[in-house]
Amino acid sequence: MSERLLTIVLSVAATLAVQQVVPPRTAVRNLEVDRLVVRGELIVSDTGKPWEEGYEEQQIPRGIYAKGLADGPGGLWVRSRLIKGEVDDPFDDRFHAVERDGSLRRAPGHISWNVWLDGAWRQMAIVQGEGVEFSEVPRERWNGGTHPGRIRLQTFRPGHQEPLTDAVIGQGMMSLGGGGYGGSGLAEPREVLELWGGQLRQHALPVPQAPSANEEDETGPHTYELVAIGPQGVRSAVSAPLKTAGRALLKWDSVPGADAYLVLCDGEPVGDPVRIEGTEKRWRDPRMK
Repeated sequence: MSERLLTIVLSVAATLAVQQVVPPRTAVRNLEVDRLVVRGELIVSDTGKPWEEGYEEQQIPRGIYAKGLADGPGGLWVRSRLIKGEVDDPFDDRFHAVERDGSLRRAPGHISWNVWLDGAWRQMAIVQGEGVEFSEVPRERWNGGTHPGRIRLQTFRPGHQEPLTDAVIGQGMMSLGGGGYGGSGLAEPREVLELWGGQLRQHALPVPQAPSANEEDETGPHTYELVAIGPQGVRSAVSAPLKTAGRALLKWDSVPGADAYLVLCDGEPVGDPVRIEGTEKRWRDPRMK
């Protein structure tokens, strides 16, 4: 009996001692380690939950969520911006994929743009990097100095559940047109530019419509006109004139193919060509009062 009581007393004393030595569980403000191994999940979230509330099905992370391979496919989910920086060296993104049997995987990965539809993410457009066909460069010629590749652009057509190739670019050549799923349909180019299933159409740079005035300072009559400028510097004809009672705040609609616009006032350029974002352009005469 005395031994049993002694055992109980020692057990209680040990429990009290542990409670005194081990502090209650609290958040760690700073943790400095030389190596961190996470076997299951890593969650960086102000709520402590991996997903934004209400968006668990879409798997929109609350911050950063990383998952290992122990329970199905792993991955890294990042919310908001993914910013990469470097000093004295350009940053470098690489896509690696290998086959367990040692064979060559010519298409290690792709980038896709997706939309949430019918309970799943659906791809809309794909950019894929891939090696050239073995019919172009036989496998035995591939080595540390010969690993030729190209870029494949694919999009999804209405009513079709597989991506179709729009363009194949690489080795200083390009094929453009409609193509089948994967590597079929659109042939690899043999010339600098090849068009399949269509023809090349050229469009002259349209003449802008006359601008309109939102505000005028009534400092005297003036006439405004616009000239559209293409990315290579080609200029359109002058637009119809707009007559105002003074210096003005102008607006106008963009024209296809225009990279910039030159504003003329009374036949003379007002500064350098302007580049303005948006379909509707707004420009204030810097001399306006």
